[in-house]
Amino acid sequence: MKKFLALLVTLLAIVSCNATENDEPQQESASEGTVFNGKKVLVAYFSWGGTTRRMAEAIEDVTKGDIFEIVPTVPYPTVYTPCTEVALEEKNNNARPEIKNRVENWADYDIVFIGCPVWWWTTPMIIHTFAESYDFEGKTVVPFCTYASTYRDETLQAIVDMTPDAEHLEGFGTTGSTSEVDAWVNRISQLWEESHPDNNAGVEEVALNPNSSDVTFYDLNGNIVNRTTNLKGMYIVKTPSKTSKVIL
Repeated sequence: MKKFLALLVTLLAIVSCNATENDEPQQESASEGTVFNGKKVLVAYFSWGGTTRRMAEAIEDVTKGDIFEIVPTVPYPTVYTPCTEVALEEKNNNARPEIKNRVENWADYDIVFIGCPVWWWTTPMIIHTFAESYDFEGKTVVPFCTYASTYRDETLQAIVDMTPDAEHLEGFGTTGSTSEVDAWVNRISQLWEESHPDNNAGVEEVALNPNSSDVTFYDLNGNIVNRTTNLKGMYIVKTPSKTSKVIL
């Protein structure tokens, strides 16, 4: 029996090493930086229990954008019931809780995701503070939220209403799962690209001269396209300065 256990431990150790070690070279992801035609993305969020943070991190992973946590100067109670009482008092008083930190280089961002949990049928009041702290003219805002049972649509709409100077894309809400984030971001990215054709200016010129050693073509599965003459369809084109989707 002891010999059997020793052999089992040895086999498990071998399997574990094989699962964690990989000597194969890793191909660079062709999807990196391609959503929203490579425009600069910020994912700003407020999270109390961590659920919204996980959603924000999933969005960050898809967009390859920067992430910014909205941190209150005075922390909310960590116990559920006292926190709900503070949140209700802020809502009833139309309060603007102070935010501890600020977004650096705000002017650099083109797409701003804003997310929060649903508190008392709407956004926490600190989201109002955030929305009123920055100039959204020329930005595109994408709302997202996490919720327990309902008031998703009302909360997403509230974020839209807070940022009237921005363009807006379809928001997304979840009770906790982040499995649909990738599909949602890619869907709204394509809609945004179709409505902003000028953002493709100059990229097609690169695509029409594909023999340059500085240009790499990928298909939508992330595979390098070696034959670049007479291409038709949608491709990802990577140059030293940017990565973009193009339709040829």
